[in-house]
Amino acid sequence: MMGTSKKRKSYTPEYRREAAHLVIDTGRTIAAVAAEINVGAQLLGRWVQAERDRIGAPPEAPLDVSERAELERLRHENTELRMDNEFLGKASLLRGEEHSRQECFEVIDAEKANYTISRMCRLIGVDRRRYYEWCKRRRGGPTRAEQRRAELTGKIVEFHKASDHTYGAPRIRADLQEAGETVSRKTVAKLMRQAKIAGISPRTWHPPTTVPGPNPDPAPDLVKRHFDKGHRDVAWFSDITYLSTGEGWAYLCAVRDGHTRRVLGRVIADHLRADLVEDALRQAVALRGELPGKVIFHADRGCQYTSQQIAEVAGQLDLLRSMGRTGVCWDNAAAESFWSTLKNEYYHRHVFATIVEARRGVYAWIDGFYNARRRHSKTGYLSPLQYEHHLARQTDQPALQAA
Repeated sequence: MMGTSKKRKSYTPEYRREAAHLVIDTGRTIAAVAAEINVGAQLLGRWVQAERDRIGAPPEAPLDVSERAELERLRHENTELRMDNEFLGKASLLRGEEHSRQECFEVIDAEKANYTISRMCRLIGVDRRRYYEWCKRRRGGPTRAEQRRAELTGKIVEFHKASDHTYGAPRIRADLQEAGETVSRKTVAKLMRQAKIAGISPRTWHPPTTVPGPNPDPAPDLVKRHFDKGHRDVAWFSDITYLSTGEGWAYLCAVRDGHTRRVLGRVIADHLRADLVEDALRQAVALRGELPGKVIFHADRGCQYTSQQIAEVAGQLDLLRSMGRTGVCWDNAAAESFWSTLKNEYYHRHVFATIVEARRGVYAWIDGFYNARRRHSKTGYLSPLQYEHHLARQTDQPALQAA
């Protein structure tokens, strides 16, 4: 069987002249033009020389350093533009908004051997960092942002648990900041939603306990709803609330500092006599020790607070009695706000078989959590005890230890 010989390619005179002028008229190199039109560089060189001889064109002058540099820059730019056009031709279907970011990443991943990732991301209009995160997810490993979110979520869950599942985003953010984390409240709230945890939502109603006495000994309102006087031991606030147990009602009287929010006295008994208020009040005075001056003792006009017994006790303890108007809960809102916190964050979430059990649990919550650890928005998200220690450091005043 006889072999077949390869037929030589033939070029018309017109084609040779046109090819030669691609070099002569543009100043491009013979090698670059030869590669572009797919002919041999030596062959094209002969065509160029023949055309120069025919038209009497001078031979190509040698380029100086700056001209060569500019020529190289133009060649590089031309190459990049050609590659951009090639890539955009392949990715032309992904330039509409209807295509997902993942589809763009898949094209980039498929073409990364032919083009730089930075250039492809810029041409398609996607974030290079997101592309690398997508690559990590494909390999099964979490991204740095995912690791950060997981770490924060773990800490958020722990702080939420430590608050007995009561804290919302603002207080948990304060816990995180104290632990050295820099994070916004919105981020904390978002991570809490994703972890399906939330703070306690308040309920506002509890049974009324304000019962005027038959022979009241009232006092003027020295507070006028200005509950925080700017310093501790200027105004104290008190009230009584009901607690349901398996043995019947128990009654809690609390005395609270209007500035530091610390509960200074708390007594639970099975009666509503004035002794309940007297015991809580004497407990508060004993805890504080020597007072800096006359402290305003503000309450509602319940029969216990308007009684002659409490009037005499206040005189003995050098306290100024103060009362809001009958039936106007806002006049003693400082005490009411504490009941809202106690009821929503502790009491409504527990069942007490006996009064002793209620007393033990409520005292532990007030002393061990509310005073010592629960953050308050009005004190810079410090607990009452932390805030009192902060004030003591500022004024060189000895701080009281936890009761």
